[in-house]
Amino acid sequence: MKKYNLARLNKRAEFGTYTEQINENTGMSQQTFQPSFSLWFGNYTQTIQEQLTLTGNNITDSKMIVIRHNDQVNGTYIVRIDESLYKVSNIASDDGIDSFDAITLVKYGK
Repeated sequence: MKKYNLARLNKRAEFGTYTEQINENTGMSQQTFQPSFSLWFGNYTQTIQEQLTLTGNNITDSKMIVIRHNDQVNGTYIVRIDESLYKVSNIASDDGIDSFDAITLVKYGK
């Protein structure tokens, strides 16, 4: 993806994983979101065809974002936007100079 206005990258997303931590009060193990890095992103409007494709795959609670191309981003990350968590479902990557990646996110329920 070459044509995307940089001014639209005006929101922050945290990319990370879940890690096991011991709760000091109870001694029980619990999973907590551990951010690895954060990136600026912009929203990407899905076409009707993209919406139908995702619906056909039973993916109903999805979101698409655009970031500057970044090799660190892959399908193993959980993404936190505001207080919502998403799993990386697909990355349409472009590794050219000044390029952008379109990432499909699916709502993540622990």
